[in-house]
Amino acid sequence: MNTVELLHYALRNAFGILSQVTGDLTQEQADWTPPGVANPIGATYWHAVSGVDEVVHGWGRGEAPLHQREGWRERVLTGSPPEPERGGDYLAYYRAIRIDLAALNDYAQAVTEAAQGWLASLTPEDLERQVETPIGELSLAQLVETFVIWHINAHCGEISALKGCQGAKGYPF
Repeated sequence: MNTVELLHYALRNAFGILSQVTGDLTQEQADWTPPGVANPIGATYWHAVSGVDEVVHGWGRGEAPLHQREGWRERVLTGSPPEPERGGDYLAYYRAIRIDLAALNDYAQAVTEAAQGWLASLTPEDLERQVETPIGELSLAQLVETFVIWHINAHCGEISALKGCQGAKGYPF
């Protein structure tokens, strides 16, 4: 197994768990605003999926993400203030986001297919290319692991916990 195959396997697993964690989610659960400073599940789910879209298309391919060029943002976000400038109040922004769950599930499927197709098209040599990120320069392999795979997995845990706070089962296992 080479690096591309390993990352593809890990990405497939991450998207699979995300799909399982959100598969029985209701609109009411997605919209619920938890106490404290945690974000609603819908906002977290949107963030996880749109983050992959941004990384794969923007940083990885150098093109506009699907949510911009295919109108997913307008279809998925039913309520949100304008996105803050870098360093702005993201806590208030994400706590105010409301999503159309069915549209977000469709968008997640489109991003999953695009990300898996892009990764499958890469060679081990492609994964050595250096990319500038908010945390410094990383190889494309490191970018995929950190900003895509780890990011999805971390938010799966958050979504699972927030479902548990509402009396629902989080992880399916």
